[in-house]
Amino acid sequence: MKVKRFDFNFKPLQIDISLSVVGSVPDRQNYDADADEYTPDYTLTPLVIQPQISRMDKDEILTPGSVNSNLANVRWYEIVGGTRTQILADNTNYEITTSGGNAGRILVKKNAQPQNPITLEYYAEYMDQRTGQIHVLQKTFPIRCSNSTVFKPVLILDTPDQTIYNPLKDQAVQVIHASLRCGENECAAANRIFVWEKFRENNTWTQIGTDTVLDYDVQVSNDTASLTIDRSLMGADLYIRCRAKYDRGGNPASVALTDASPECITSFVRRIPKFEFDIAGVPTNIPAGILKIAPEAKIWDVNGTIANPERELLILWYAATNRASGSLTYNQVGHGQTPLLPTKDMSDLLGAVFGLDVQDAGPTCCWEDGDGSLFEDEDGYLLLIK
Repeated sequence: MKVKRFDFNFKPLQIDISLSVVGSVPDRQNYDADADEYTPDYTLTPLVIQPQISRMDKDEILTPGSVNSNLANVRWYEIVGGTRTQILADNTNYEITTSGGNAGRILVKKNAQPQNPITLEYYAEYMDQRTGQIHVLQKTFPIRCSNSTVFKPVLILDTPDQTIYNPLKDQAVQVIHASLRCGENECAAANRIFVWEKFRENNTWTQIGTDTVLDYDVQVSNDTASLTIDRSLMGADLYIRCRAKYDRGGNPASVALTDASPECITSFVRRIPKFEFDIAGVPTNIPAGILKIAPEAKIWDVNGTIANPERELLILWYAATNRASGSLTYNQVGHGQTPLLPTKDMSDLLGAVFGLDVQDAGPTCCWEDGDGSLFEDEDGYLLLIK
C-alpha cells in the first residue's frame, strides 16, 4: 500500500491588544493640595479602561475580529512604587468585568498620588483553536496625577529681620513695603489685605490702630501695603509683625488670621555706636580775674565728627577745686557743646579741674507716673520726653 502524508502548516496567529478609555473621564488627574481636590475624582466618577483583543488568521480559517469573550484567566495587577499586587474581587478600589464581550473591563475608583503614578497591568490568556497554542497577553496602562496646587503665598518685607537704628547718622523715618507672592508672581491687590501688628508691653501682638494713643510712631497706608515708622519716636526698640489675609476669590476680608497665615516679623533697635570726646577751646592757663571760660566739646566716631550731637547726646560739664592731695569733689557746672562755665570753683593757689562727660540722652518716648498713667497735656495729648 502506498501512502502520502498531508500536514497542516499554519501561519502564526496575529493577535493585537489595546487598552483604551471608555467614556468622558480622562486617564490623567490634577491635584490641588490647597483645596484637597482631585480633578477628576475617581472616587466619585470612576475611570473606565477597556481591553480590546482581536485576532487575524492569515490562513483565513478563523474569523478575524474581537476575541474578548474567548479569553481565559483574565487578571489585573496594580503597580505602585515598584510593588506589584493582583487586584482581587474584594478590592473596593476596582471593579473588573470577567465575562462577555466586555471581559477585562476595569473601573478605577482610586485616585493616584502626585508624582507617584499608578500602573495597571492587564493579563489574559487566549488559545489558538487551530493548534491549541496558549497566547499570553500582557499590557500596562499608566494613570498619572499632576500637582496643580496653587503656590502657598509668601509674605516678604523689604527690610531685614533686625535693623539697628543709629539716631546720630540714620534717617528717622523708614517706610516698610510688604509683598505677597505666589511663586514668582505678586498676588493681585484685590485678593490680599496686609495686617500690621505691634508687640505691646503686655507681651501680646495687637493690630496697629487699635491703640490710637500709643501708635504715634507708626502709620499704615490706606492700601495696607506699607508701614511708615518714625524711629526717633519708637523708644529703645520696636517689634513689628505683618500678616496677610489672602483669598483667591477676591474676598480677603472674609479670611480669618491664624497661625498658618503668611507672616513676617521685623525689629528695630536704637543703638548709638561707640564714640570719643575731648575738651577743646580752652587756654593752658586761665588769666586772673576771668569769671567764665568757654570750652568746646569735640565728639567723633569712626566716621568722623558727629554733627549736632546734642540732638541725641547729653553733654555734661563738671568742675572741682583742685587740692594738693586727696580726692576731688566734682559738681556739675554746665551742659551743652559750647557752654560758658563759671570759674568760681578755682583756687587762687591750686586752680581747678574741669571735666566733661557725654552720655546717650535716651530715646524720645512717652512716660508714665508711679500709678501707670501716661503724662498728658491739658488737651489730652501725650507728652513725649527724652
